[in-house]
Amino acid sequence: MVNNINNSNTAKSSYSYLQYKNKVTGLASGMDIDSIMEKLMKAESAQMEKLQQQKQKYEWKRDAYREVNTALSSFETGIFADYGLSKSWNAKNVTSTSSAISATANSTASGNLTITEATVATAGQKVSSGATVEDLGLTGNEVQVAKPVFTDATTMKELGLNGDGEFTIKAINDQGTYTEKTIKYGENDKLSDVLQRINSSGVGATALMSNGKISLSANSTGTGAEGSIKISADGNQLFQKLGLADATGKVAEGTNGSMVVNGVKMESTSNKYNVSGYVINVTNNIAATDAPAKVSSTTETKTIVDKVKEFVNTYNGLIEDLNKRVSEKKNLSYQPLTDAQKAELKDDEIKKWEEKAKAGLLKSDSNINKALSDMRSVLVNYGSGTEDMLSKLGITTSEVWSDNGKLVVDEDKLTKALEADPNAVSRVFVGDPDKGTKGFISELRTTAQNTVKNIEKTAGRASSNEDAYTLGRNLKDVNTKIDDWKDRLKSIEERYWKQFAAMESAIQKANSQSSMFLQ
Repeated sequence: MVNNINNSNTAKSSYSYLQYKNKVTGLASGMDIDSIMEKLMKAESAQMEKLQQQKQKYEWKRDAYREVNTALSSFETGIFADYGLSKSWNAKNVTSTSSAISATANSTASGNLTITEATVATAGQKVSSGATVEDLGLTGNEVQVAKPVFTDATTMKELGLNGDGEFTIKAINDQGTYTEKTIKYGENDKLSDVLQRINSSGVGATALMSNGKISLSANSTGTGAEGSIKISADGNQLFQKLGLADATGKVAEGTNGSMVVNGVKMESTSNKYNVSGYVINVTNNIAATDAPAKVSSTTETKTIVDKVKEFVNTYNGLIEDLNKRVSEKKNLSYQPLTDAQKAELKDDEIKKWEEKAKAGLLKSDSNINKALSDMRSVLVNYGSGTEDMLSKLGITTSEVWSDNGKLVVDEDKLTKALEADPNAVSRVFVGDPDKGTKGFISELRTTAQNTVKNIEKTAGRASSNEDAYTLGRNLKDVNTKIDDWKDRLKSIEERYWKQFAAMESAIQKANSQSSMFLQ
């Protein structure tokens, strides 16, 4: 007797849900049981395939929403960095007639400055005289190794300091705070060791040694604490021995800087001054008898015009993408492929099919349509009734219907507006800090950010839990239903195989009995 049932792991059909299959050959009945099973299970799988297609639609829509959010997030952060700060529109060409004065200008700089006198602010600094050890009165047992001149290898003991010691140094640190640090040393520490500890302490002073001389300088300029260095708790009088401090511990004080600009005297603890939108740096003294330094600026109009056009292109690119998503037609003839259908296609065929099936996923989407409407409203209504309307700068919405709200720039009008008011673009894009007004970039950012938040309620983020957003909950529900169907289909398939096996066995038995009567 031929056994028609073969329990083995064989290649599964597209519609097989079993890890193994009771292979029934169909030799007794002469039937193509594999083909029949494929058709039966395909019919049984119809409901589950609809769920798989729905799952794919949810995933595609979720991913499409996230693509929109990525674009919106990039847009809003980008426009703030590139167009939403005052420095973004700082296109000023500054000139100074004196090498003693350098200057830069922000977007609000205006007028000319004449500087008739200037003095440079200095930092507290003391340089030792480079005395020999004999000058310090160090003789006999106090000097183990004769040193004609200080070197960075000179030890504390060679300076007559036995045992451990310490001192406290005070100065302005990098954060602008008057601070103090305690530096410790031992008798075998080198002079270079002590100087390095000062430099690395963060106290705001720099100690250097060269050619037998030591300099100690405050990192900050100005009179008083800002430019001074103070030594205290120096029990061994190290700094007095080095010729760097007096009996009170004072090393040196800096001096304030000053300048007379347009007849007005100004003082500063640094050499930097902010005057009428200019940042003035004094690098050398200017006496009253010297030729005055004249500082002026001109607006680089073409640079600003080009930057406005750059913004318009960025905005239009986003608008074009969003409009395409909400207006794209759906291809109802192309539904998502099921797992069984994908198994019968090549990769490039699947790709082409899915490109058509994904069309129109966000057609007429309310969140995106609202974003488009709100952004258009921001641009049209900003500064309404004032000279700060975008239209006054030659920036308007295209009158071509198919442009769907894109912006256009009238370069001639924009150029003339800048020539009449160099700060116009900065004021409109960034706002006016003097009046406490915001620029339209800020309003556009808010619109984009609100849209992102709304879309996240539907599509979440890549890191979001499925329960946290609508499409995630939908996916979780449909996955549960698909798993239930797979379990059901396994049982159905098992039942069919058993029925075919029983049929084959019965036919084989009948055939055996029939052959007995024919003998």
